[in-house]
Amino acid sequence: MRGSIHARDLDDALAALDRLGKGLAPRALADALNHTANQARQALRVEMQSVFKDPTPWTLDATRIRYAKPSAEPEAAIWVKDESGGKNPFSAEDYLTPQVEGGERITRRSEKYLREAGILPAGRFVVPGAGARLDAYGNIQRGRIMQILSGLKALRRDGSDHSATNSIRSLRKGHAQAYFVMRRGKTAIGIAERRGKSLAMVLAFVRQPQYRTLFKFHDVVRRTAENDAQLEANIDKAIADALGGRLPALGRRR
Repeated sequence: MRGSIHARDLDDALAALDRLGKGLAPRALADALNHTANQARQALRVEMQSVFKDPTPWTLDATRIRYAKPSAEPEAAIWVKDESGGKNPFSAEDYLTPQVEGGERITRRSEKYLREAGILPAGRFVVPGAGARLDAYGNIQRGRIMQILSGLKALRRDGSDHSATNSIRSLRKGHAQAYFVMRRGKTAIGIAERRGKSLAMVLAFVRQPQYRTLFKFHDVVRRTAENDAQLEANIDKAIADALGGRLPALGRRR
């Protein structure tokens, strides 16, 4: 998922750049394109805050820029990060593509563990149940998911079994006794938590969620990239900075 920013078809602005000479013109144009790319990235954050309910910082930081360098035809690019790592096994691109293009939600790692343990039926996915405790962003906290998986003896990763056991330390936590699979007849419908006299469904099993197009990534980038007045203003600013010896280092935000 990628959008490009270039300065073709802006004859007057490009002619003004040419008057800077070959040394400064490419740097000034690259700076103008990079400034525009930063504006596109900010516009994408605003769009996310508009279309998503309480987006997480991870979601808001899901885009990155390949900054333009001085060349014959410099171009800046902005795209959704396609690397996974850290606590999240999926990339931002995996997560956001269904929101941009519509379609099916990806399988999460917790769902993979539950399927491998024979708990989550084929073709079913997990959503917060009515009794789930959610964080400020409307999600079940990762630590809570880990407790549930451990209690159900479904937490196997990196070749090791991290599930709850009958040890004194594990029994003291109580996760193995607290969580169990709820069924309607013989069909598993979710996971419940019992603590004392309290009983609540914390995870519900549902059909694969389908997303409609919500996050207009390409439209937002295109709107910024094709805003000739804004790009010309950025070129004018870059020319003034070049003439005044104030051009920032390439890629530096203004």
